[in-house]
Amino acid sequence: MKKVMIVEDEKVIRQGIKFLLEEVFTGYQVAWEAENGERALEIIHVDVPDIILSDIRMPKMDGLKFLSYLQDKLPEVPVIVISGYDDFAYVREAFKLGVKDYLLKPIKRSELASVLKKIEKEDITYAFREDPPVIRQIKELIEQHLEEDLSLKFISNTLNLHPNYISQTFKDYTKVNLSDYIVSRRMEKANRLLSQTNLKIYDVAYLSGYSNAKHFSSVFKKYFGKTPQQFKNEVL
Repeated sequence: MKKVMIVEDEKVIRQGIKFLLEEVFTGYQVAWEAENGERALEIIHVDVPDIILSDIRMPKMDGLKFLSYLQDKLPEVPVIVISGYDDFAYVREAFKLGVKDYLLKPIKRSELASVLKKIEKEDITYAFREDPPVIRQIKELIEQHLEEDLSLKFISNTLNLHPNYISQTFKDYTKVNLSDYIVSRRMEKANRLLSQTNLKIYDVAYLSGYSNAKHFSSVFKKYFGKTPQQFKNEVL
C-alpha cells in the first residue's frame, strides 16, 4: 500500500484525488493532506510519503518553493504536480525540480493512472540498478565512521536528512534494517582485523565501534557463531 500526500489548497480537489487513489485505483492510501507547502513540510519532518501530489500555486508557500525543498532534501520521493495553469514557465521549472509529471486540472483519471504506472515501473527498475544517491551517501558515511557513534541521530545530522526518511528509504532499497546493516559492516571489519593483525580483542572491539569488549564479543559470537578469541585461534 503506497502512502500518498496531497498538497492542495482546495479541499474539493483533495477529496476528488483521494477518491481516485483509494476507491478507483486502489493500492494507495492518502495518509496526509496539506493546504499549502508550509503545512506539508511540517508533516514531512515527522514522516515521509511514498508519493506526493502537489499544486503549484498555493498560499503561504507555493508549489515551486516546496518542490525546491523536496529536490534538495528528499530527491527519491516521486512528485506529481497538479495545476490549473497551462503555463510553460511553471512546467519547465517544475521539471527542473525533478517532478515526475505535470497534470492540469481537472485531472483526468486516465492521465493520473498513466503517471502512477510510470512511477511504479521506475520503482521496479530501481530494484535492479545500483543504489540511488542517498543510499550511497548513507553507506559511505557508515564506512567512514565504523569506529564512531553511528546512531540514527548522527547520520541524520551529518546528512541533514530526516531520521524517518533515512530509515524508511534504506529499508525500502536494501531490504535490510539500518541498524542490522551497521552491525554487519562492523562485524566484517572485526573479521578482517582479527584475521590480518595481531591486535588485542579489546583493540579490535574499539576499532569496530564497540567501547565495551564484552558486548563486542557477545555480538561477534551471535553473528559468526564463535567468540573473537575462538575465531582468532583458528586463523592464527
